Amino acid sequence: MNELTQWLNVQTEKHMVLGYGSLLSKCSRERYSNIFTEGVPVTVAGFERAWVTRSLQEQQTYVGAVANAHSKLNAQLIPTQINPALQEREKDYRFVEVSPQDLDFHLHNQSEYVPPSELLSQFTFWICETLACEPANETFPVHQTYIDTCMAGCLEHGGQAEAERFVAHTSLWGHPRVNDRASPKYPRAALVNSEDTAHIDRLLAKR
Repeated sequence: MNELTQWLNVQTEKHMVLGYGSLLSKCSRERYSNIFTEGVPVTVAGFERAWVTRSLQEQQTYVGAVANAHSKLNAQLIPTQINPALQEREKDYRFVEVSPQDLDFHLHNQSEYVPPSELLSQFTFWICETLACEPANETFPVHQTYIDTCMAGCLEHGGQAEAERFVAHTSLWGHPRVNDRASPKYPRAALVNSEDTAHIDRLLAKR
């Protein structure tokens, strides 16, 4: 039996959230949302990730998912209830159901694998679509610790290839950016070591 099928067979939570931003980070999920379930890498078709989600409260801009039939993004498939804590974390988004047919799975660098449809039909898949598209500006910049949180999550579960996919599958990189590593301003920042931050800087320098 394929490893992914085994993983799906043991899940008791039937709601799956497609985390494509800070939810990519196990550290951030556990520290700030009490989500302790393990996820698996997945690619979601039909959505474009871009720097377009403005937080008025936090005066920052985050990535958001925007419906786009010609785009895709990499994410973590995370079994979790859509509870008040998660809804508060994702208050600038709406939960939109995603068809299993729009998901491509890859696990531990294996080739893409399609689980049986009758197995996938047991779950409901959700993505957080941004409520309003507002590109970053000087008043609502992107903070480096948010980027670090997202990309460290990619490095953790998929290595360099997954982090490269985050960069490639994200639009509007030409944004104002604040280097807040010395004093994080992103409120759900992961603990990212110096080796990973150096790796992230190298990847960003290539784009």
